[in-house]
Amino acid sequence: MKFLQGMMKKEKLFVILLIGLLLLIAALPVKERETLKTQQEEYSVTEPAKEQKDWQQQMEEQLEEVLEKVKGVGKAEVILTCEGTEKNLVEKDEKDTVYTKDAKGNQIPYLTSQQYPKVIGVVVVAEGGDNPVIIGNIQEAVQVLFQVEAHKIKVMKMN
Repeated sequence: MKFLQGMMKKEKLFVILLIGLLLLIAALPVKERETLKTQQEEYSVTEPAKEQKDWQQQMEEQLEEVLEKVKGVGKAEVILTCEGTEKNLVEKDEKDTVYTKDAKGNQIPYLTSQQYPKVIGVVVVAEGGDNPVIIGNIQEAVQVLFQVEAHKIKVMKMN
């Protein structure tokens, strides 16, 4: 009788162990899926934030950063005047638009290229904007970067 009771305890312990092991195995993929979902949510949150800054703002910020690194310029602020807006050129196969699929399975048009707006005027306000040499350097930099004529670039002294 004791032998039978001992077997029942061992069997119960074995069954409980198996159930615990199965629960552990079933829980592992759920955690991976949750982390994958959070990573995808982070990606979808950061991407639109980047897209919200348009090309013009990005170029203004980049030019400010570069100019502030130049000796004698000091702190700088930049305003660009642009003609038109960004244009996305879509790939077409004869008459039909070519599509690709994103991570969620949505169809989006296949972009062949992007055309950025043409810069037609630049205003730079800089701490070193009263020095003729600094003004010339800033004008040359803007001409090289944006192919803008010198008379369409205004450099002024910052208060």
